[in-house]
Amino acid sequence: MWRVSRCEGKYCIIFRVMDDIEFVEPDEIPQPPEVVKIESLNARVYPDGRRVRLDVKVTPFLERPNLSFTITNAEGREVASMAVVESMDFKFEMTAHLRGPQPEGQYIVRGELYYGDDSPRRVAEMTFEVSPTGK
Repeated sequence: MWRVSRCEGKYCIIFRVMDDIEFVEPDEIPQPPEVVKIESLNARVYPDGRRVRLDVKVTPFLERPNLSFTITNAEGREVASMAVVESMDFKFEMTAHLRGPQPEGQYIVRGELYYGDDSPRRVAEMTFEVSPTGK
């Protein structure tokens, strides 16, 4: 269990039940599950056009969330998917490999954050383009 003691200036002091002290930036104070969401989701296509780097930032959390990501092509066919179980970090990147023939055209990446099968899912989406050369 985490407890915020006080925030002064640029830093906040957070105490853990076990009396551990952790210094964090004020905008990085861990939050309870009901307010945790995907804050940003960006996709950057690698030059080969077959791989996509996903940059993800979620709200700093007290409890580790699960995340799932799917990439679909213009026809709505899933061409990549990934899952993160109980993420340890709130900022991370991953590389997705696009299946099928040489990718080209518009794609949608969809991220879902959740805590359990019955918990609400918080969704973020973005569209990106893959040119024939991958740029």
